[in-house]
Amino acid sequence: MTDTATPPPAAKPAPAKKAAAPAKPNPAQQIHKLCVRAAKAGNASLRTVDAKAAAEVDEVSRWQPDKPVAVVVGETKRGKSSLVNALLGMPGLSPVDAQVATTAYLEFAWAEQASVRAWQPGAADPMLLGVGDLRNWATRLGTMPPGMVPPRRMLVGHPSALLKHMSVVDTPGTGGLDPDHAQIALEAVGRATCLIMVTDASSPMAKTELDFLTEASKRVNFVVFALTKTDTYPGWRTVMEENRSLIEAHAPRFRNAPHYPVSAMLAEHALNSQGPTRQALAKESGIGKMQRALVKVATAGKALVAANVVRAVRTEFQRLAVSAAADMKAYDPDPEAANRLKEEKKQALALRRTETKKANLALRVETQRAKIEVQGRLRTHLQELEEALLDEVEKANKATLESLPERVDIALQGIAARLSGELHQRFVLLAERVLRQVFNDDELRQATNSISAGLRTAASGRARRGDNSDGALLVASSAGVAMMAGRAVTMGAGAIGLGAVAGIGAIALTASGVGIGIAAAGYLLYRRKIQGNRQAAKQWIQRVIAEARANLNEEISFRFTEVEFVFNSTLDDALERRAAEFDARISAAENAQKADQAARAKKQAALKQRRDSMAAKVKQLDEVLAKARTLVPGEEDA
Repeated sequence: MTDTATPPPAAKPAPAKKAAAPAKPNPAQQIHKLCVRAAKAGNASLRTVDAKAAAEVDEVSRWQPDKPVAVVVGETKRGKSSLVNALLGMPGLSPVDAQVATTAYLEFAWAEQASVRAWQPGAADPMLLGVGDLRNWATRLGTMPPGMVPPRRMLVGHPSALLKHMSVVDTPGTGGLDPDHAQIALEAVGRATCLIMVTDASSPMAKTELDFLTEASKRVNFVVFALTKTDTYPGWRTVMEENRSLIEAHAPRFRNAPHYPVSAMLAEHALNSQGPTRQALAKESGIGKMQRALVKVATAGKALVAANVVRAVRTEFQRLAVSAAADMKAYDPDPEAANRLKEEKKQALALRRTETKKANLALRVETQRAKIEVQGRLRTHLQELEEALLDEVEKANKATLESLPERVDIALQGIAARLSGELHQRFVLLAERVLRQVFNDDELRQATNSISAGLRTAASGRARRGDNSDGALLVASSAGVAMMAGRAVTMGAGAIGLGAVAGIGAIALTASGVGIGIAAAGYLLYRRKIQGNRQAAKQWIQRVIAEARANLNEEISFRFTEVEFVFNSTLDDALERRAAEFDARISAAENAQKADQAARAKKQAALKQRRDSMAAKVKQLDEVLAKARTLVPGEEDA
């Protein structure tokens, strides 16, 4: 019997792998890419028709920040630093105490390794410190090395997940919003992508908080409200509703801003727990929800950065469309068009001869008047400060006398910030009074751009003052508290605004920032010779105020000299351009009269096509900007 081999069973085919589900698109990333593509494509198209305008858009693009910034503000003891630590997932990173950060901005940015850098007044380069040095350098709780003064800014690098998306700035002062601290905090608000307004569940928002929010609404686009200490106060929901009503009444622009009830203490307990307890505490703390909202803001911030460039491109296309429509009229069969233009030019040139003299005279008169008024305000500010300080010294105990230099320093910073704001208003008024006599809106936009560029050049070439002797008590510089001024100029036309008034504002901000504070020599002199001596402290205060008055008066004079010089030099160039534009229009009108009807119709058709093409670009860019506006979180997201 022959054995027959049994064939092995056929191998079953392997089950087919399920195709991976496509990743869900991220709307913020999509719109960000859409804005970037629209900005690049729009500017490339713009470059083919107006290379100079495209170069200006490139300038706007270069000045945009590469990462959004959240600026944290709040009243004393609201839990501001604890909230920052909870958001970063690092309890104890930012010193938590009512005495924190009297003079320094604490900026938290992403870094692979934890690090701290501190900038002292007048120093261009930072000092490298350790994270453990924050207590000594950013608070009154520690002791600074001999010969050192409190820094103006501290950059804390840390590998926090949130910091990969945005930087977080804790404003100087104890977190209080008294007038001095509020003035300095508002300088940081001007560079914020979003503002984190910290209140707590103990009571509704105070008047100082509402006043600060009202002022901040002029400088910031988006606010997130954080209601802290919800674990301590069971009635926090009632307080949050009352806050919404107060915001509706005092700062209605933020009526739809999100409110996040949070507990930094529960978040810290969650970090120290495991399993379900950790998850429950984390959810109850509300920190995760707020973190996700800030990440959404950060993503939207990137899109809005690109949207600023899109808006700048859109403005140029709108201008070109209007210009093409105006040129079409020159090719109408109107024999009187050229004659009217010649008469307009004749009148304009005659007016130019008188306008230049009038504008120069008005500039001198207005400059002197404004300078006297600003110096008068400065005298009042410093006199009030001196009286208040002398009264405090008279009643002061030993601890108060020891902290006197810090008290004077923060007060001087507040006066410098307040003075910057007053200079800003004076320069806006000055530009309006002088330039409106000479230019229409379009010409004014060109003139203000040139003036702003000239003022930036003058400011960058100026030598800075510093303390170089034992007798030098103050340091005053355009690089001091002038953060607002520098950033407002660098934002570019697309971010500041599209009209002539925004251009005037840019001029004012270019030249208005001043800074002043006690230098290292002032601190050392106080510690070595004066501390604890009430009468000597009064004499020291009077000397500091006198030097502050002299330094700031010199600074004010320099600002007005800058403005007068650059205004005058720009005025002639702008008026010459007006004459050249008239010549071009007259030439076009004369050529149109010579051409036959068919040629005119052909030229008009080309101009109409150009106008329609520019208008189509504007419409496309408007659609992109409308999509970008959908990214900002609202009340429903909270």
